[in-house]
Amino acid sequence: MLAARRLSKRLGRRGSVLLAFGVMETLYGWGIATDPRYGVVRGVGVLTRMLPMPWWGGLWMACGVAAMAMAFEPRPRWDRWGFAAATLPMSLWSAANFVAWTTGVFGQAWTSVCTWGVFVYILIRINGWPEYGLRGGGHGR
Repeated sequence: MLAARRLSKRLGRRGSVLLAFGVMETLYGWGIATDPRYGVVRGVGVLTRMLPMPWWGGLWMACGVAAMAMAFEPRPRWDRWGFAAATLPMSLWSAANFVAWTTGVFGQAWTSVCTWGVFVYILIRINGWPEYGLRGGGHGR
């Protein structure tokens, strides 16, 4: 418990969100690189015409690792690069699924448009939060 409290204090709200999204993206990237599901591949067909699915999985993993690393960034507001990394693959996924949905290639893609789009929105909003009381005496992170 003490270690968890120390980690929570060290990360703050912004860092803890980055860490969680970084873990999620890294694991999701591993999954799509090694065993992509049919619906995922169908929804992002516009992207897989450019590069194969393992490459996209690698992008997800790289962005996830960057988000996790930036969760521990001690300089105020430098973690914004972690938020940018975290939003990149989700934005691409939302856009690719939007194309699949609006062109009629994959009618169910609208659910992925909404899901990934909402995650991007959440990260953008959290990136705007100040981090009081940590690293810098309340001047924000």
